[in-house]
Amino acid sequence: MKLPDKNSVQNDFFALYQLTRRDMKIFLKDRAAVFFSLLAPLIVLLLYVLFLGDIQIDSVKSFLPEGLSVDEKLIKAYVDSWMVAGVLGVAVITVSFSANSIMVVDKTKGFLSDCLAAPIKRWIITISYFIFNFLVTVIICLIVFAVCLIYLAIRGTWCWSAGDIFGIIGTILFASLSSTLITVFLCGFFKTEAQHGAVVGIASAVIGFLIGAYMPMSVMPKFAQYISCLIPGSHGAGMFRNFLMSGALEKLSVDLPSAAVTGLKEAFVMEVDMFGTPVGMDIMAIYLFGSIVVFLALNIAMSYRKKLK
Repeated sequence: MKLPDKNSVQNDFFALYQLTRRDMKIFLKDRAAVFFSLLAPLIVLLLYVLFLGDIQIDSVKSFLPEGLSVDEKLIKAYVDSWMVAGVLGVAVITVSFSANSIMVVDKTKGFLSDCLAAPIKRWIITISYFIFNFLVTVIICLIVFAVCLIYLAIRGTWCWSAGDIFGIIGTILFASLSSTLITVFLCGFFKTEAQHGAVVGIASAVIGFLIGAYMPMSVMPKFAQYISCLIPGSHGAGMFRNFLMSGALEKLSVDLPSAAVTGLKEAFVMEVDMFGTPVGMDIMAIYLFGSIVVFLALNIAMSYRKKLK
C-alpha cells in the first residue's frame, strides 16, 4: 500500500494557511472594508433606537388585555431582544457578502491566475476564501453582538441565561457557515468589483425587510412572507429570535393569558410561516442545515467545472 506523500500534504496545508492569512491581513488592513461590514447591522440598531423601538413597544402593548398591568421593563426587554435578533440576522448575511470583495478583487487583478500558474491546487485557493469569509463573518458578528450586549446592559433589559448566550453564539457559527457557502457561490459569478459592490448595496438595503429585521414579517403581505420563508437567513433570524426572546417572553407569560402569549409569538415571528404552516426551531435548524448541504454541493460542482476549463 502506497502511503501519501507527507511533504505534499504539508505543503497543501501550509499554502492553505498562508492564503487564508493573506486574505485576513488584506481585509483587516482595509479600515473602510471593516467599517462598511459593520455598518449595515449597526444601521439596524440605530434605526431601532431612533425610530422603531417605541413602535414595537406599542405593538406589544396592543396584545395585553385591557386593564392588565405589566412591568414596562419586561416589554422593553422583549422588544429589545427582537431587535438584537434582527441585527444579528442582518449581520451574518451582509458581512459575508462584503468579505467576498477580496475574492472578486483577486479575480479582476489576476491574482487567481498567478496562483494557478504556481504549484497551488485550485481547491486550496477556494477553501482559503471560505475559511477567510467564515472567520471574518463570525468575528464581526461577535463584535456586533457585544455592542448589543452593552446596549442592553445600559438599558437594563437583559433577560438571558448562560444557555441562551451559548445558543446565540452557536447560531452565529451555524448561520455564518450557511451565509458563507451561499455568498461565496453567488459572488463566484461576479467578474468586476462594480458588480459585487452593486449586489452588496442592494442586499444591505433589502435583506433587513426580507428576514423581518426592520418590521416583523407578520405585518408584511403574504407573498413577502412566502419569499421570506425560502431565504435561509430568515431561519437563522428565527433561531436568533427564539434564543433571545424566550427569556423575556417567559417572564411576561407569568402575568399574561395564554392567548396573549401565543399572539406575541406569532406577531414577532418566533415561528417562521412556511406557506401557512408555522415551524419551530427544529425545522429552522434543519432548513439551515439543508442550505449548507445544497450550497456546499453547488460550490464543489462550480469548482470542478472551473477545473475542467
